[in-house]
Amino acid sequence: MFYQRFALAMFVCLGLFTGWGVTQQGKDVKDPPVKQPADADTFKDDLKVVRENGFKGDGPDLLEYFRKKTQKQPGPKEVTAMVKLLGDEDFAARERAFTALVELGSYAMDAIKEGESDPDLEIRKRVADLKHRIELKAEPTLQVAAARIVAKLKPAGSAERLLEFLPFAKDPMVVDEICKALGAVAVVQGRVEPIVLKSLEDAVPIKRAGAGEALARAGAKAELPLVKKLLSDKDVTVRYRVCMAMLSLEDKEVVPVMIELLGELSPNQLWPVEEALLRLAGDKAPAVGLGNDPAGRKACRDAWHKWYTGEKTIDMTKLSEANVFLGYTLIVQHNNRIGPGGTGNVGEIFELDKEKNTRWKITLPAGYPVDAHVLAGSRVLVAEYQAHKVTERDLKGDVKWEYNCGGNPFSVQRLTNGNTFIAMQARLVEVDRNKNEVWSYQRPVQDIMRAKKLPTGEVVMITNNPNQGNAMYLRMDSRTKEIKKSFTITAVQMLFGSMEILPNGNIIVPHYNNQRVVEYNESGAQVGNPIQIAWPNSVVRLPNGNSLVTSYNQRQVYEFNGNQQVWNYQTDGIVFVARRR
Repeated sequence: MFYQRFALAMFVCLGLFTGWGVTQQGKDVKDPPVKQPADADTFKDDLKVVRENGFKGDGPDLLEYFRKKTQKQPGPKEVTAMVKLLGDEDFAARERAFTALVELGSYAMDAIKEGESDPDLEIRKRVADLKHRIELKAEPTLQVAAARIVAKLKPAGSAERLLEFLPFAKDPMVVDEICKALGAVAVVQGRVEPIVLKSLEDAVPIKRAGAGEALARAGAKAELPLVKKLLSDKDVTVRYRVCMAMLSLEDKEVVPVMIELLGELSPNQLWPVEEALLRLAGDKAPAVGLGNDPAGRKACRDAWHKWYTGEKTIDMTKLSEANVFLGYTLIVQHNNRIGPGGTGNVGEIFELDKEKNTRWKITLPAGYPVDAHVLAGSRVLVAEYQAHKVTERDLKGDVKWEYNCGGNPFSVQRLTNGNTFIAMQARLVEVDRNKNEVWSYQRPVQDIMRAKKLPTGEVVMITNNPNQGNAMYLRMDSRTKEIKKSFTITAVQMLFGSMEILPNGNIIVPHYNNQRVVEYNESGAQVGNPIQIAWPNSVVRLPNGNSLVTSYNQRQVYEFNGNQQVWNYQTDGIVFVARRR
């Protein structure tokens, strides 16, 4: 549940932040920024990453790393020429080009990917080796960790060094973290750093965007007019990042900018814009998709423009609703009861209010839904096991987006970057909003019983070992696919359900046949006393510290305070999963 809450708090990839109080450079801060929901504390893990790469992690050494990465790099044409040299007749020339490309790392990846389709077999072979080596080096992982440490330690000169590095950041995740870190270091002792103000007019678009976002994140009230100028910047990336950064100001000026962006951005960039607009429009949201071509994008933009011009009152406070715990309970079940009170052999997804009244229900006669999450904009993300697909539906059940998995999905997760993480028993996959596969992991056998991707980028899974009657907990670096941690636990016999990963790294696992729910620490040792319950298959940890547990056979959802039951709900079907928001 922690990570679900974390994802909600981060529903716009650039963050929601409130409060304006920093004055112009040279003047004191009158009011401190409003305290924001805390991100997951990754400092310990980040420090481990940078130290594994040879850094102390004290701050100045990481700024020096970013400085070296901003040294003049060859242009795109030069990098492409290096890739071509991989097929040169001269072995020494091939080796020099290979070594140079390895040193360039992720900076060279665009040209390297182009080389994957080169007619020269030698180039294709060397490109494959290069890609593998660069991914193993996992430089984006280092850069993300370094940016977060800089944001926390705030060494002198941070803003200047990060802004200089920003144009050289090739990975979107790195760009996001650098911009976020800039927000933490843009103001020093109540004064805006001069380099940040200067960068608002920089010739490089991403530096303008980073500076504008940084001032918004820092709560620079006096600089707001300068930030707003960027909403009409000629570069769409600048408008996009600054617009998203300004959402929490509850300023209606960003709404028409978002609508215009609908006609310009790619599907992978559009999700935070769409979710923000869906929140604002509520039930009045136009029934229109984002579109897959220029004509479709224009139709989407025009529909939203019509809504905006006809809407008399727009409640901008709806954008902060993600931070409110509503107390609604989501239940996914299979209703196989035929007769009075039973609809008979259908999948059902519904949500209860605090008084256990049904707020809405989606009935799916086919597909066999086994997992679901409520998303922003009154959408529901559903894993449809027998239909081999994941769908995003409105509360009426109408499909708004779907992805054919090529297998049986038993778990689904919407990530903070808008991508969708899907678990099948032999395969894990992450797809973007345009249904492109951006990551996958294949098991040799169908043994995955639980899986989740964490905000750190790691993937956690539980795999069963039927020959030994136990299971393995695996924590994997998603970029290198290297297993970072593993230990043995009791077998997980029921496929449909959930596990919980806590902020401290502990995991909570339901053991169906053993009639208990167990918490394990990072070494695999049991923590405290297990929850004794018949046929448990799903568990989430609530913000109040209680545990929400489902019993598959008993058709019950329970809330436990420790081992004490404090709430329950009797379902009328076999319950797969229950969540609370």
